[in-house]
Amino acid sequence: MALAAEIRPAIRSDVSQLLALEERCFESDRLSRRSFHNFIKPGAHTLLVIGNERTVSGYVLILYRAGTNLARLYSIAVAVTAQGKGLSKRLLSAAEEAAGERHCVFMRLEVSVRNQRALQLYLRYGYRQNDLIRGYYENGDDAVQMEKRLHLRTEAEMGHQPYYQQTTDFTCGPASLMMVLKTVRPDYRMTRREELQIWREATTIFMTSGHGGCSPYGLALSAWHRGFGVTLYINERGTPFLDGVRDQQKKSVIQLVHEDFIGKIEETEIRVEYNPLEGDELDRILDLGLPIVALISTWRLDRKKAPHWVYVSGCDEKYVYINDSDNDYAPHLTQSDYTHVPIERAMFRGMACFGQKRLRSLLVIHGAVAP
Repeated sequence: MALAAEIRPAIRSDVSQLLALEERCFESDRLSRRSFHNFIKPGAHTLLVIGNERTVSGYVLILYRAGTNLARLYSIAVAVTAQGKGLSKRLLSAAEEAAGERHCVFMRLEVSVRNQRALQLYLRYGYRQNDLIRGYYENGDDAVQMEKRLHLRTEAEMGHQPYYQQTTDFTCGPASLMMVLKTVRPDYRMTRREELQIWREATTIFMTSGHGGCSPYGLALSAWHRGFGVTLYINERGTPFLDGVRDQQKKSVIQLVHEDFIGKIEETEIRVEYNPLEGDELDRILDLGLPIVALISTWRLDRKKAPHWVYVSGCDEKYVYINDSDNDYAPHLTQSDYTHVPIERAMFRGMACFGQKRLRSLLVIHGAVAP
């Protein structure tokens, strides 16, 4: 009498069978022994196997982006000898249940265009196709990027989200602003030349060392000079980021550049509103439904206390959604883990500030204005 197949968390003694399964099921992009051992340990992931006490017949791996409510089905595999018994459906249901327990809004995944069997399974289970990614796999195959909403009460649809990955460690501000401008004006071109030009316009320091970050006032000027209406919300009147710089000469440079930004803004129609940006007031601005560039601390995302600009691509009653241009610091994650990323509002309120003075800033773009 055959033992019933059960789903359970993977354990160390499963690794050899998981490796053998990986070898038989995939031609490329295979997980290594080290990867399986890491995914068995506690972390921002769930690794489940299906089988009995002696045999592993399949597995599913779900990845979570720390600090967010987003899940990604990284891999699912069923042994050839066990196919046709509904194991893939059971693993997929278990994956969605695990993601739901972590309050994830979306489950996202990539599937090879050649894997029609898997593609049809996902379509039957309510996944929709979002994008085609050319040359996604190691063997050159294209991938279909798919998504399923796990919580029906959320209202924000993904739709088409302009996305730009920053090309340097210090251009999150320009990358986020370009995504906003592209949303408002579809013919706007997001290029590396433009990214670096905005950084040159908006940064508060030009030195071989230093924070090199973009000032909210500088970003506001960059948007206005490109023909967009701008409101800058900020919670203090001082020079941004000055408290994080020790060198007095660097402080004086940042101060002078800041004063220049202020003088130039006074000659424009940019609206600057000094606002605490706490609680209900922050929510009120987010709920305007306008494209926003927001300053956050990355601590809840990567445990690094760094200032970071993101594009707020939408919000609903429970979640704020961001496009994060810095998608180069987490293994096994892809662009889909950084696009329209859901974050609970309370979590976003906590991360939408930086430094000892808890600097808060939102740059709201009202749309293209007449020249």
